[in-house]
Amino acid sequence: MRFVVALGALTAIAIGAAQPAKAYDEGPWCALFWGGDDQYENCGMRSFDMCLAEIRGTGGNTLCAPNPHYHARRSDSAPMHKPRSVPRG
Repeated sequence: MRFVVALGALTAIAIGAAQPAKAYDEGPWCALFWGGDDQYENCGMRSFDMCLAEIRGTGGNTLCAPNPHYHARRSDSAPMHKPRSVPRG
């Protein structure tokens, strides 16, 4: 009985510590492909040009769209600059 309780507790901890999938947070652009009953989405595009290169030549219905789930990290956004020091005279 103790083994079952311990196993249940370990399972609950493992589930609680699991990271969610980051398929939508990879890049700021998504390459979308669709036709008939099929639809495919690749949101790993780091730039609009990269997205265009991904969909070019595939034929069918394709487009590049902003990833609505993307959140830029500080390193992906504009660099932070230190203010210039003004000499005191």
